[in-house]
Amino acid sequence: FFLCPVKEGRAADIKIVSIDTSKVFEAHPAFKEAMGKFQAQVQEMQKKIEGIEKEEEKTKAQIEMQQQMRQIATDLQEEAFNKMKADVQKLAKKKGYTYVLDQNALIAGGQDITEEVINSFKELEDASGKKQK
Repeated sequence: FFLCPVKEGRAADIKIVSIDTSKVFEAHPAFKEAMGKFQAQVQEMQKKIEGIEKEEEKTKAQIEMQQQMRQIATDLQEEAFNKMKADVQKLAKKKGYTYVLDQNALIAGGQDITEEVINSFKELEDASGKKQK
């Protein structure tokens, strides 16, 4: 790890902030939506398995379901994370933040904007809710 020197006069322009990425991710509307989709798919697959009478076939179906659910969870999580990342980038640009780091990657310095980011998601949800009405 090393730091690149910043041109004189530009250091004051750099704004480094941090977020609790896990907390921000779990508060993002896309995460909540992904969790809902995941739960619905789990319930649907469980109903299918419950309809299987032979124990051997049921066990095989459960193993297949677990594999499918892992893939679905990964896909939904990646999609939700990318949406969260885009919203964090928009906020950073709007507020003039040069770098947004995960707070675990930051040893010292930088302002924690976790709550600010979460509140911006709530504002997005409120705005999109008003548009749909």
